[in-house]
Amino acid sequence: MTDLTALADEYYAYVMGLSPLGLMWDGRLEHLAEWDDVSVEGRAAAHERLMAFASAAEALDPGEDLQVLALRDSIASHARSTALELAWAPELRHLNPTIGAWEDVLSFIDAFPLRTAEHGADYLAKLEGLGSFLDSLLDVAEAAADEGRVALARHLRDTAASATAYLTAARGGDDRMCAQAAPTALDDAARAAWSDARDALVASDVHPGVERFAARLLALASRGASDEAPGLVHVPGGAAVYRDRMWAHLQLDVTPEEVHELGLRQVAALEDEYRAIAGPLLGTTDIAEIYARLRDDESLRYASADAVIADATAALARATEAAPAWFSRLPHASCTGHATDFGAMAYYSAPVPEAGKGGDFYFKTSDPHAWATYELEAIAFHEAVPGHHLQCALHAEDESLHRLQRELGSTAYGEGWGLYTERLADEMGLYSSELSRVGMLSADSLRACRLVVDTGIHALGWSRDRAIDYCLAHSPLDRHHVEQEVDRYIGLPGQALAYMIGRLEILAIRAEAERRPGFDIRDFHAAVLGYGAVPLTTLRRLVLG
Repeated sequence: MTDLTALADEYYAYVMGLSPLGLMWDGRLEHLAEWDDVSVEGRAAAHERLMAFASAAEALDPGEDLQVLALRDSIASHARSTALELAWAPELRHLNPTIGAWEDVLSFIDAFPLRTAEHGADYLAKLEGLGSFLDSLLDVAEAAADEGRVALARHLRDTAASATAYLTAARGGDDRMCAQAAPTALDDAARAAWSDARDALVASDVHPGVERFAARLLALASRGASDEAPGLVHVPGGAAVYRDRMWAHLQLDVTPEEVHELGLRQVAALEDEYRAIAGPLLGTTDIAEIYARLRDDESLRYASADAVIADATAALARATEAAPAWFSRLPHASCTGHATDFGAMAYYSAPVPEAGKGGDFYFKTSDPHAWATYELEAIAFHEAVPGHHLQCALHAEDESLHRLQRELGSTAYGEGWGLYTERLADEMGLYSSELSRVGMLSADSLRACRLVVDTGIHALGWSRDRAIDYCLAHSPLDRHHVEQEVDRYIGLPGQALAYMIGRLEILAIRAEAERRPGFDIRDFHAAVLGYGAVPLTTLRRLVLG
């Protein structure tokens, strides 16, 4: 265990510095002054180092100790997955308007819990370096375009439009980059001076950098890929990169064709559930009419941000109250809901115990009409309780786990757990109405369609419109939501597969556990959440022995 712990310590220290952009999600203060090295040379060196970590972990024998097995496999799988995700990320993912670097900056630039003067100095250095980071993204993207690898023209234009909109709002007095609170340990005079320095730096460095970013994006858009060929399969070497991305997120050896067929079966099976649950509410068993009614009925749309906030808050409170009957271990950190105008429709930020930060569930309220009234509860249960909050907070607080197990993750484990809890919430009686249970089905439709559409785009050559049309024909999601989803899949290949595949594997493990004498759901959940975000193949061994 000594060699393994030393390797884990070394790996954790290395990988935490690899993506300061990723640390922004949780308001982490480590590497605060830095940005990612997205250069070709930097990523090549990172790939080599990560694969060396994976090989070193795989060479160690865990024996019969489950904790050792969990730690070894966490290092190996995370290192290998991270290495495989580095290829083509700056030019494709980071310039995507839905899940790109610019959207991350807008969402989290003001969310750091600054305390000390050093934190304040590091934050100012981060602002000062933003323009150079954006320059480096375009340097890589322009060079990649010369090799025939470039993001969709529409995505480049949309990201440029977002940057321009930021500048317009900033010049009108609403500047996101000037929203970060000063360090709490400073006195009033020092806080005021720090805020003045922040604002001056934004004007002198950030605004020109964002202007360059927008202009270069628009210029690159003239060379951008068409909506007819958005997938990796259209890029030389792209089919192999897609298989790597699939493994990085699933950590399972499955083919795109197998996943595509699985998705088609899941979509078909959901139709019977819609007829059984939504049919009586809508007075029809015609699946196309059910989808259309759920999509188009204005009475099923929120009319105010206050109503979204009230329902999200109530769902979180209800789930928190019910959790002890289903979980033997609960986190000390609370989960707080927050309305936001930025980022995805809903997302979660994990606790950071040493910083005193709790769990945060964000839901977007800038356009309440974008929310269907029936879909909010399922998303709240997925992102907050019993979903990502119980998973992430229990890991963060468990000092028997190595820090990398507490803080780093496996996509299929984490998102599989989140989707598992949407159905678990139904077992727990958390949905407030039959209509809200339809929201559970809608969330399932999205994840099942992802299996079909992600593989369709990146392995089978589907166009953007074909992917959108498939989702509209096989789910109640509205066009705006579907377009955002498809644009996400284009920029982040393979990630969207992890939800349904992860959930199905957790359910398979549970089904086998339930066949054994003395099964207790609280013990099962404790075992699933007891070792950190391990690969699914390892989870099966840990839970079932």
